[in-house]
Amino acid sequence: MGPPSQTVRAQLAAAEAALVAAGRDEAPVLAEWLVSEAAGLRRLDLLVRGDAALSDTACAALREWTRRVAAGEPLQYVVGHTSFFGRDFQCDPRALIPRPETEELCDRILADARIWRDPAPVVLDIGTGTGCIAITLALEQPAARVTAVDLSPDALALARSNAKRLGVEGRIAWRRGDLLDGVEPASARAIVSNPPYVSEAEFATLDPTVREHEPALALVSGPEGLDIIRRLAVQAGLVLAPGGILWLEIGNEQGSAVCQIVRDSGFDAVALHRDLAGHDRIVEARRP
Repeated sequence: MGPPSQTVRAQLAAAEAALVAAGRDEAPVLAEWLVSEAAGLRRLDLLVRGDAALSDTACAALREWTRRVAAGEPLQYVVGHTSFFGRDFQCDPRALIPRPETEELCDRILADARIWRDPAPVVLDIGTGTGCIAITLALEQPAARVTAVDLSPDALALARSNAKRLGVEGRIAWRRGDLLDGVEPASARAIVSNPPYVSEAEFATLDPTVREHEPALALVSGPEGLDIIRRLAVQAGLVLAPGGILWLEIGNEQGSAVCQIVRDSGFDAVALHRDLAGHDRIVEARRP
């Protein structure tokens, strides 16, 4: 047994104290995550395993992780992975951190029978980032022909790494490109995207953990946060086959604006869905 200072309980108290002193929001939760990572325990087990000792190596790693999180780095980047749809995804500054709202987007797409009634539907994930959407769809719908697109070669490399770890790299087509440039017209059954939708003014007000660490290319989209969505809606109207479905994640006050954008781009059956917090979050639309 190691010294008392190396027990799970002592290390948890020390990490929490350091994060509180640094002014980090949700310091107790962040400390639990860090200690569970260092100890190789589930967060739920920290209390009952409080007397267990961490190795010198684990304690050193925990101190370094705590220092970085206290300095403002996102926890997911510090530990190098995060959970999405019940699966573990590598996560680093090459792409946005997957968020629960995007899990809700996947839930809705997977429940859309219009897409999955096709024997092998072509589905495009635009701005794939970590690959969380494309990989989830490929795993949940093995017959789907999924293409993951990103402008950033670094993000695309991260997505492919995640797909390889989860066993679907060879079942997804990987495309470096600007939205739907060069994609064959009327070729897709569904297009899904969590595009950049933060306005330039809003970006300046984001929490520093986001603003200073997550890639601005994947966040900012002009003065209203709508520039990318406007371009994507027009292109999607050409790339989707008749009856094809567009699914978009949007900002929490963009519902009416995005619905109008997709209508102006020729879509019908437009619907706005709110997330579990009650905010505008997802728009679906059909190409006639």
